[in-house]
Amino acid sequence: MTYIMIGFAILYVAIEVLLNVNESDEDTSNVILLKAAQKKLFFIPFALGAILAHLFLGTEDANYRMSNSMYPVLILFGAALLSIGIAYLIRFNKKVPIWVLSVLLGLGLLYGHLLWSMNYMEIV
Repeated sequence: MTYIMIGFAILYVAIEVLLNVNESDEDTSNVILLKAAQKKLFFIPFALGAILAHLFLGTEDANYRMSNSMYPVLILFGAALLSIGIAYLIRFNKKVPIWVLSVLLGLGLLYGHLLWSMNYMEIV
């Protein structure tokens, strides 16, 4: 599993280097994700915040423990599907403001930190 993650990291860095040295402007993954989030895929900041907090910030307080099962992942996936559905049902004429995306990122960080933590101690 570790080798797979290392392979994906190397692949990502190689793609970013290629995108940065080509002739086209504003085609790195950061710019592509920002533009997609500002148009209709505004679940991206929430999902990124949840994943980052899950991996790096998790709490050890068992009061926030949701479960050891797939429920946190399913809730995240359901929220993404719901936000995509809302985005396509409601016609946005303007881009989603950066402050809204920042709030979604913060909510994702809270979700990943409190409800989807990797740091819960196993009860023996």
